[in-house]
Amino acid sequence: MAVTKPRNRLVNFRVSEEEFQNLRDACLSGGARSISDFARSAVLNTFSGTAEVEGLLKVRLTTIDQKMDDLDSSLRTLIVRMNPPASQAALDVVEERLLHHHHS
Repeated sequence: MAVTKPRNRLVNFRVSEEEFQNLRDACLSGGARSISDFARSAVLNTFSGTAEVEGLLKVRLTTIDQKMDDLDSSLRTLIVRMNPPASQAALDVVEERLLHHHHS
């Protein structure tokens, strides 16, 4: 049998009748033993997972930023190769279009 820590602290919050019914329905469909177990699990899992989710999002955003930088570099190289004499003017046009599209 699993040994659990005693739960001797109380957290109390009020809900409307509709919120209570929704909570009870979620508890029943989720298979929780009680509303307390369901609410405790929901709150603690949401809270404890926040840092993990933020970490994953930060990694994904860093990856996306790197890919965007690589794409930008490749695009600049392609423009210069396609338009050697007018490469700066072509780059300026592309940047202006990208900026205009981004702010739209």
